[in-house]
Formats: sequence, structure tokens, C-alpha cells
Amino acid sequence: MAPSEVLIAVIGVTGAGKTTFVSQATGRKDLAVGHGIDSCTQDVIPVTYTFEGKRVTLIDTPGFDDSERSDTDILSLLAAYMADTHEQGILLTGILFLQPINQPRLQGSEMRRTRLFKKLLGEDAYKRVIIATTMWNQLSDSEATARQNQRMSRNDVWGDMVSRGATVVRHDDNPQSAASIVRRLAAHTSPVELQIQRELIENGGKVALTSAGKQLDQDLGAVITKLRDEIAALRQDRMATMEEICELREKIERYELQRQELEESDVCPKIDCTVM
Repeated sequence: MAPSEVLIAVIGVTGAGKTTFVSQATGRKDLAVGHGIDSCTQDVIPVTYTFEGKRVTLIDTPGFDDSERSDTDILSLLAAYMADTHEQGILLTGILFLQPINQPRLQGSEMRRTRLFKKLLGEDAYKRVIIATTMWNQLSDSEATARQNQRMSRNDVWGDMVSRGATVVRHDDNPQSAASIVRRLAAHTSPVELQIQRELIENGGKVALTSAGKQLDQDLGAVITKLRDEIAALRQDRMATMEEICELREKIERYELQRQELEESDVCPKIDCTVM
């Protein structure tokens, strides 16, 4: 990668505003932007433009917690893209993690996403991360600030990333704010290797053997265990219906299928995984 080239991955949950951010930063009006829970970004989409004399590529990624695709699908897609670019000698300059701040409290889904995000990156990459909180217009400044500070103060959320160099900023949903964030990330002069890129090579392209893959499998297992406990409780409840139990069983089947797909996910058909 030439010194004038900057590659920034834009990552976050579905609905966080990733495609909107890319549109604001680049001035592109032709990008499909979602306005509900359904994701418009179904693939990894690089968008290149010139910013303050540098050739910048913002890599718009599909979000986790998607209504149409499982987290296993999303992780496998990101892994394949990261492995492919790594094989070409293309590394990121920085990572932008967008997180809506309008959730009333820290939810299990957000905690799972954050753990997975950390495993994708690895601690050595934290110093290249900007966590940008979005949706400030839906709250008072004091409430949004309190929620942001809560996440920054907890090591199981953003605290450990911040202590190792990650930066948390407010994104005001306009081109000026987007430009300010890109400027911060573009100031880095050398690329960074992500943990998942290194681990895919070390583990022959097997996504399940990476730290991110192991974390996702652990989280899926925890969800399955919780659902089984709910079924056991319903069986003790005389008011419970077979329909309720069947719905939970169907959920378990879907999560078990995700674990199986994760175990089989392999980026080697797409790249050369031979360790030189």
C-alpha cells in the first residue's frame, strides 16, 4: 500500500449508520441506505475517494444482528475478505466501529458483538480503532453522554480498548463529523494486521479456529443453553403451550445450524492458505 493510500473498515451492528457514514464522508448519493432493521449492505463494499490529498477507501461491511443473515454468515464473509486482502498484501490503516447510543441499557446482544469485535481485531490493533457513537439526536446530550461514559468505564465493554489506545468520539450524523473521524484515522502512516488475518493463515483458513470464531461458538452455545433452560421451565408450567415449546426448539435448531456452519467455514477455497 502506497503511503498516500488509506484503508478504513467501517464495522458495526445493522442500523448503526455505516452506509450513511460512508455516504456522508465520500459525498456519494448512490449508496443504498437502510432506514429500518433490515440491512442494505449484503456484501463488503469498498468505496474510494480523495480526501485531503490522500486516496481513502472506506470499506462498508454488513452488520451483525442482521435480520436476513446470521452472525456466522457475517463473520465468514468478513473473514474471507480480510484473508483475501491480507494475501494481496493489503492491510488496514484504521477501523471505525459505529455504535448506536440510543439503547436504554447495555443488552446481551451488544455485549456479544463487542466481544466478537475485540476478537476480530486483537489487542495490538486497538490503537487504530475509533468507536463512534451514533443516534445522539434521539436523546438528550446528558443521557447520551452518560451511556457513552458507562461503556468507556467498563473493561468488558470499551474500557480495555480505550486503555490500549482506542478513541471514543461522538458522530453527529453530518459530513463535517464524518470528515473529522476520517481525518483522525488517515493520520496513521503505517498499516495494521488484524488478529483474524494472522490466525486464518496460522489455522489453514478455518474460521472456527480463530479467536473470533471461538468467541462466536461460545456465544451461540450460551444462547442454546438459555433456550433449553426456558423449555425446561415451560414444561413445569401448566399454562405453557406446545406452541411455545416448539418455537423455542426451532430457535435452538437455527442456532445449532449456525454452529455447524461455523465449524465448516473455510476461507481456503478463496485464498492460498499455504504457510510459506
